[in-house]
Amino acid sequence: MLKIALVDDENIALEELEYLLLKENDVKIIGKYTDPHQAIKEIKELEPDVVFLDVSMPEINGFMVAEEIKKVRRNIEIVFITAHGDYAIKAFEIDARDYVLKPFHPRRIENTMNRLRAKIYDNYSVVKPKLVKKIPIKYNDKLSLLDIESIIYCSASEGNVEVITSNGSFISEEPLNSMESRLVDFNFIKCHRKYLVNLDLIENIIPWASGTYILKMKGTEEKVPVSRNYQKTIKEIFKI
Repeated sequence: MLKIALVDDENIALEELEYLLLKENDVKIIGKYTDPHQAIKEIKELEPDVVFLDVSMPEINGFMVAEEIKKVRRNIEIVFITAHGDYAIKAFEIDARDYVLKPFHPRRIENTMNRLRAKIYDNYSVVKPKLVKKIPIKYNDKLSLLDIESIIYCSASEGNVEVITSNGSFISEEPLNSMESRLVDFNFIKCHRKYLVNLDLIENIIPWASGTYILKMKGTEEKVPVSRNYQKTIKEIFKI
């Protein structure tokens, strides 16, 4: 059984992460904390195997918390959780096991848990899928392999998904939700129920009506809308 502690100053994030982790049948949550100082004190005593730790917190950030914990238990596994992609290098400098972006995706959490099991469990056998940076696009019995880094955005329309890339557009029979599952590990997020975008290729965020936004994507003149349901995600990621 993997003993896990969660630290995040936002209760909603804690509840969501706990829900996803408890889907794994070898997980026990032994502590949840919104106060990083309390977390440091109790984690040292509880001795969890893993700490899922938010980076951005008031007073003391996640990196400082991790350093304090590791002073007592060098072998504890740290997984940083954050809405920002800027801290990845710093995270791995202090030997974090993983770095997970918010909003959480079930498949991403599953991948993290497999990495943790492979490290923690003696004689644990897990087949790790290779992180192939191509995605198959099937349409009318034709199969194309696209470089994921070339994908600018995906748009659902008339029962199909149009995949816009730096090398042209392609039509896929795969639903947008399925496409999202394939691409979530490569920094793609939904910004609208009909749109999936590559975060690395957003050039401009343009304010629009009713507090929403339009995204100007690199490599295309088309604008991608951000709906009200997803504007909070964009604000959290880019600190708008």
